[in-house]
Amino acid sequence: MLIVIFLMLLYMLLRVLFYQLHFTKTGIADKELLTVFYWGWRMDITGIFYANALFFLYYFLVHDFIPRRLRQPLSVVLLAVINIPLLAVNIIDLAYYQFNLRRSTIDLFSVLRGALAAAGAFWKNWWWLFVLFILLSVVSVMVFSYLMKNKELRKYSFKQNLAAAVCFLLPAVLLARGWSDRPIIPSTPILYIPANYQALATNSTVTLLYSIVKRQTTLLEKNYYTRPDSLFTARRQYNAGATFIKKNVVVFILESFSKEYTEKHDPLHAQMPFLDSVMAESMVCENAYANGLESNKGLMAVLGGIPPFFDEPFYYSRYSNNKIRGVGALLKEQGYNTSFFMGAGYDHFGFARLAAMLGIERYYSMKDYGNKKHYDGNWGIFDHYFLPYAARQLSGTAAPFFSSLFTISTHFPYTLPDTLKKQFTIPGQGAAQNSMSYLDYALRLFFETASKQPWYNNTLFVFTADHNLYWHASEKASLYKTFRIPVFFYMPGQRQHMSIRKPVQQMDIIPSVLDLLHYQQPFMSFGRSAFDTLSPGSAIGHFNDIYQLIDSSFIFGYNEKTEQPAYLYNFRTDTALINNLIVTGQLPSPQAASMEEQVKAQLQYFNYSMIKNKLYIQ
Repeated sequence: MLIVIFLMLLYMLLRVLFYQLHFTKTGIADKELLTVFYWGWRMDITGIFYANALFFLYYFLVHDFIPRRLRQPLSVVLLAVINIPLLAVNIIDLAYYQFNLRRSTIDLFSVLRGALAAAGAFWKNWWWLFVLFILLSVVSVMVFSYLMKNKELRKYSFKQNLAAAVCFLLPAVLLARGWSDRPIIPSTPILYIPANYQALATNSTVTLLYSIVKRQTTLLEKNYYTRPDSLFTARRQYNAGATFIKKNVVVFILESFSKEYTEKHDPLHAQMPFLDSVMAESMVCENAYANGLESNKGLMAVLGGIPPFFDEPFYYSRYSNNKIRGVGALLKEQGYNTSFFMGAGYDHFGFARLAAMLGIERYYSMKDYGNKKHYDGNWGIFDHYFLPYAARQLSGTAAPFFSSLFTISTHFPYTLPDTLKKQFTIPGQGAAQNSMSYLDYALRLFFETASKQPWYNNTLFVFTADHNLYWHASEKASLYKTFRIPVFFYMPGQRQHMSIRKPVQQMDIIPSVLDLLHYQQPFMSFGRSAFDTLSPGSAIGHFNDIYQLIDSSFIFGYNEKTEQPAYLYNFRTDTALINNLIVTGQLPSPQAASMEEQVKAQLQYFNYSMIKNKLYIQ
């Protein structure tokens, strides 16, 4: 059908744009690129067929029974209603991919709800995508109208229509499903191409529809090992017999804060004199990594110690009703008051329900702040207003307290307050770096307020990020650079610098806090204390059907769908990740086998714990 050909050309155009925007710097060989585009063609057929299956059935079996005057408009409306929203999702991913490094799933809709307020900023930076969407939508409707008008010139009997349906649909089903024993799904291309090109080889229609059909992730029990808890357990306990230290705890979660911004030798370094001074007197994790690529995954890892193994946020998953004792519940038992601060709207991205799930009692948002004059026009209250407000609120809270403060001003579009725009438009820095310098100022204002309070010197301050925002997402090196974040612990009453060299992940933060507080009771977390000298440290993540483990020298990828290792790189000696040691066999097998064992043990433990509701200690 000509409609299918037109849609395939449309998808090909969007793939070429996707390649130009995100993959031109990868150095992909021509032969490999042809394989990627071949799979792109296959995935386009799959997406187009599944999306338009209803239309195809209508076209062949119902269309000719509709009154003649209604046939063309009904066909055009049906095609438009099906294809134009999917066209929009594919165009959205031309921009959104650089933030989460994957094609969109049903999770996009939860993100869009929170992003609507920033529509003006998106228009300013990506206006051409809006224009492209309107242009392609108009062209699509015109083509649909023309092709459906031509249909009226042909006359078929029902038998002819049925025969045509069979002749078209059977080959289409075969192409869409594939001819192997497993149907084509979003991860199918990585059986034939490197995993880092999966997003280029698929399309957003396939990933979105697949996630809708799957809806919430349903875990399957793994049986890799007879006793996985002998290889990995989430049960933690430190300082048995020690005296609990009732320090206040404030965890700063800095939006989109890449490690590169804090390193003076890095081209992305931003001027942050206040944070530099804090880090000089802190316990700094030099090799820290995020577990996920999105805020909702990062927060659950930081505050909940739960890895982002679902496509959807944990608190939206079918396992969200599982019993867990989060940091709020644990510290409440020790007499703590608990709170969460974020200058955006209440339950932005579902964070209020996340806080409640973790036992955090009080949630402060833009609504509580009240002064709409300090709204940044996109996300919420400017940080240099909201952070001192948080400090004042904490001063009215009975100690000891635990609080998490999520900043927002370093999120795209990096809006600066008019009164400070000149001060933080710094020569040689880009918009993202300028927003980091501005946040440094906002944090200084928080500490100026807090340092005057009696609770200040008895407080442990933790700094981390929800995720990294590494701009060169198409480079293979992004497999580890994209996850690098700052993590450091600051205690005003104990000002000393210490470097922690081993790998540390977001999930290690709360265990580290509890360790520093000499918390004695057992608790559950997939992370470990950064101060646990018996643990060599590692960081695990999950994206594009790959489970990835980073240790002190190697980065290992495991494909759960194929149950096979995908890659192994020595990122210390091979910084560009050119030499996949799984393929070349240049590394003794024990290294790959050991990292595979770690991944599979955690995966088996995670699935079992979620399915059996065992991530809980009474």
